[in-house]
Amino acid sequence: MKVTYAGRHVELSAEQTGRLESEFENVGRLLDTKKGELGVRVVLSQDRHLNSAEATANYHNHELVGQGSNADLFTAIHQAAGKLEAQAIRLKEKWRDGKRGAKIGEAGAEDAVSE
Repeated sequence: MKVTYAGRHVELSAEQTGRLESEFENVGRLLDTKKGELGVRVVLSQDRHLNSAEATANYHNHELVGQGSNADLFTAIHQAAGKLEAQAIRLKEKWRDGKRGAKIGEAGAEDAVSE
């Protein structure tokens, strides 16, 4: 998973950047495909004593967005990663559980039901 971040009034050290990437590993395992690597864009901002994090991932033309805010920067990042992961799970379950068979009333479906 490729994680890029932009900081507004926030600078991260190399160690903090590593922690940031490790927060999004679960989302990467859920959404990465064989065709290519998923990219997540994280925007970090600070207003007075409140840190905000917004993580955005584009997955099969669906934009998944997780937002978190807290006084602690990494708690806000953890919240955003958790919300992004929950959206990814919900989207994959929706696709998995979707009906793929013919609808009742279509040609050929009535023959299968009567047999």
